[in-house]
Amino acid sequence: MIRRRARIKKSLLTWGLLDAFYVVWYSMRSWENDRIPYITDLSNTLALGTELGGPNMAMAAMSWLLQFSIILSAALFLCGYRWARYLGYAQIPFRLLLVYPSVSLILVAGGYWQDHQAMLVVLVLASEALKAWSLWRFA
Repeated sequence: MIRRRARIKKSLLTWGLLDAFYVVWYSMRSWENDRIPYITDLSNTLALGTELGGPNMAMAAMSWLLQFSIILSAALFLCGYRWARYLGYAQIPFRLLLVYPSVSLILVAGGYWQDHQAMLVVLVLASEALKAWSLWRFA
């Protein structure tokens, strides 16, 4: 029983740290470009709303929903809430559609592997499969 709890805790902590890494990485990239993380990008999206059109605005809305759910899942995973795994499961289709890998280090690597997009797609698919399997198996 103690081993099982330790595995659950490690699994939740791992995914929480990866989501937190993404939030920090996104925020740092925003600061580097003289933007206020999340706030400037959201206001720009809303300002362009009429110009984007329906389908693009729907994609933007899904992207923002995913962004906020990543912040929430980072906090929930780090606090050790087991039911956070359901939020993690719900994120997977959106992460695949919008290319936000759960293993956030893939985004950093993507900046260096721009010529190997097929490899990046495989890594994104693998990261989501790993997340689903580990949440199902260990959380």
